[in-house]
Amino acid sequence: MKQRKLLHWILPLAFTLFFIAGRVFLYGPMNDSVAAHDTDSYFEAAAADFPSISFFEQMRSATLPLIIKLLNPEQKYELTVLSEPFFGSEPELAVQPGTESLVRFQTLLSIFSWVFFTLSLCSQLRRVSSKALLAGLLYSFAAVPQIADWDSILLSESISFSLFVLMLGLLIHLLPLFFGRDPGRQEILLEVLFVFVTACWLFTRDTNAYFILLLAVVFSAGSVYRWLKTRKAPLLTLALSILLAGFFIFQQQTFQKSERWLLPFLNNMAANVFPYSERVAFFEARGMPVSEVLLAQAGSAEYNELYQQEDFIRWAKADGLSAYSAFLLDMPLWAVLQVYNNLDAFFKENIQPFFYGKPEEKPLWANSLGNLLHPLSAAVILIDLLLILLLGQQVFRNAGMNAGIWLLFCLILFIGSGLLLSISYLGEVRSIWRHVLSGVFPLRMLLWILVPVLWDQASGTSSGTSTPDQG
Repeated sequence: MKQRKLLHWILPLAFTLFFIAGRVFLYGPMNDSVAAHDTDSYFEAAAADFPSISFFEQMRSATLPLIIKLLNPEQKYELTVLSEPFFGSEPELAVQPGTESLVRFQTLLSIFSWVFFTLSLCSQLRRVSSKALLAGLLYSFAAVPQIADWDSILLSESISFSLFVLMLGLLIHLLPLFFGRDPGRQEILLEVLFVFVTACWLFTRDTNAYFILLLAVVFSAGSVYRWLKTRKAPLLTLALSILLAGFFIFQQQTFQKSERWLLPFLNNMAANVFPYSERVAFFEARGMPVSEVLLAQAGSAEYNELYQQEDFIRWAKADGLSAYSAFLLDMPLWAVLQVYNNLDAFFKENIQPFFYGKPEEKPLWANSLGNLLHPLSAAVILIDLLLILLLGQQVFRNAGMNAGIWLLFCLILFIGSGLLLSISYLGEVRSIWRHVLSGVFPLRMLLWILVPVLWDQASGTSSGTSTPDQG
């Protein structure tokens, strides 16, 4: 039996070694990086005291500043390579004093996270070929520049992507609790790790909060389902639901106090409200002071001039966030159409715009492979949905726990990615492609998860299969 299990893992483990070697040797030194205009603000946020509430109320979400604080406690750094894609400036990678440890950490965390995620998903498959196919696809997806390049950029994307897949790798081990498996020491340890990683991911980007809220709802519903099925108190899943809901509430409170939302709010007002008289009237009814000077900023590329409108800024800080939320709820069809009409724009890019890189800095030949694995078409969403429906059909035919786990996992990933994409776009009208990437990249990735999963489910209990590994 042990020998048979070992045979199941030969190819996934071989692909793991190839992936690690490729990430280490194909992308040049782990010290080189580029910075952006926003990079300096993360280092500034790292100067705040931790642990303290004020650390979470800085102008940047807490996770990356905390990592910077731990890796560079003296706060000595120099950003010498500044990339400005909007103005056509894409410099070469270089060593920036004081940032080397951050680049190394981003790269090593990325490698570890993708390995853990891939092997965790493989452990839930039954066929040798399914494990090999999934490992090959996911490692290829993560090894190409479309993902790997972000590790050399001093922004939050690299940490966010890595923690996201690490969180999903832990999640797949916890979902069997919904279907009647009794929790043991392993599940308790996984829950602790899941809570820690989830909290870290939550504070990489503010929009992540809504994925966390979705998880809280899922674990709450799972607790009810488990109780109805087994009549046992679902303490573990219920505790997770409460913790995740608490994380969401804490993040929202500190987010509002931080005023990180103010600049995106001003951008949205200038772009989506000021040019339209009926929308202006909506906000005026909620106390917004209106003047010709204010409305003249409609469509302007320089939103900072709005800060000179003191009455407006005073209202914005007091009631702006709640008013804009009410605006979106009052116009749900407009909000949905805004997202739908821009889907092509969300998927039109897949390569980071901050540096091009030389052949010795990254495998330029892998860009074409990356384009296959990171499609430039919003058709990915429809394909994902159709494949999930096929998986659902397998669940209703077999009613097996393994198929149910995969269906729930893929639904969480699909719905959660749609939330990330939509909220990122509706929350900020500048740097759209980079902001929505947190929802676009998992939708692309889901495609390469569903194909091996469907292959595995279609096998039934034919020869050459085994039960998913438990441990």
